Amino acid sequence: MATNSGSDAEQQPTDAEDDETTSDSYPTSYGGIHTFLRAPACEPSELTADVDVGFVGIPFDGGVTREPGARHGPSALRKSSAWQGRRFHSDRESVSLPTERTANYSDVTLRDCGDAPVVPNDIEATAEKVTEYMESVAAKTMPVMLGGDHYLTYPAFVGYANTVEDDVGLIHLDAHSDTSDDSDLYGKHYHGSPMARIDESEYGSYDNHAMIGIRGHSRPSFLDILEERDLYVDYASDVHDKGIEASVQGAIDHVTENVDHVYLTMDIDVVDPGFAPGTGTPEHGGLTSNQFLRAVDRLGACDAIGAADLVEVAPRLDTGNTTSLLGSNAVSRLLEAKFYESM
Repeated sequence: MATNSGSDAEQQPTDAEDDETTSDSYPTSYGGIHTFLRAPACEPSELTADVDVGFVGIPFDGGVTREPGARHGPSALRKSSAWQGRRFHSDRESVSLPTERTANYSDVTLRDCGDAPVVPNDIEATAEKVTEYMESVAAKTMPVMLGGDHYLTYPAFVGYANTVEDDVGLIHLDAHSDTSDDSDLYGKHYHGSPMARIDESEYGSYDNHAMIGIRGHSRPSFLDILEERDLYVDYASDVHDKGIEASVQGAIDHVTENVDHVYLTMDIDVVDPGFAPGTGTPEHGGLTSNQFLRAVDRLGACDAIGAADLVEVAPRLDTGNTTSLLGSNAVSRLLEAKFYESM
């Protein structure tokens, strides 16, 4: 992989850089070609059995209803992740102070499988391509999708479920329920409808679904779903009242009661816009960045989670890369928790 050139002083680590130089291949967090967590690029067909995680970008926001820009999310997340990527390419042990987890993260084998093909003006054609691409990655390793708008969770979920050929539960961190069955304006396929599409898919169901962080307004039909189906919901107010750990544990317990496989979807707007402004449909009263990261620490330790995504990062709406940095940090923490237990 290409790296930046510079003076000897630039290449030497200092205390201020926190040992920025981690290996000959990754001398700085700002040089070289950006893949997620600095993972080597790899086509899905080239994935091997020793690969632990395959990242997939989906630069598409044809399903948004308010502010566009999430199509640029994958590239922003890749660039922002270079700082966290240092840990995954160093021979030295690293200590996560929030979790007291000590590990040599270079033991985790990561690959960036590039972007799934999209059709910018055709959401259903894009969905077919995303399903196929995610299925090809999930057949070899754990897929982690970087969005893109939240509609993409539907085809990504289907691609993963097709590989396990069994019912798949869904843990869903979001400000919005995304349960619209049909819209007079947007139809059945947009970022307000992926959970309805998953519910009607072969391996998905509201009965194996848990939501955390929901707030704002919704159609009255959402209350009908709550009454008629076994859907678990902790609103943002519930999280603030009882704590994020209790909410996450409740979601895990509910979803894993009847299924062995779980898909995790994280809409960055679950976080309050004071902490994550770079998203198209912000809702105040959300999770703090600390609550969000504590949530992924706990979710990463859930063995049933076999696929995940992070969506709705819109860098043109961001301030100082705050949102992309938080999103990439969350995915990094999720993987740290999945592959290394806390001390």
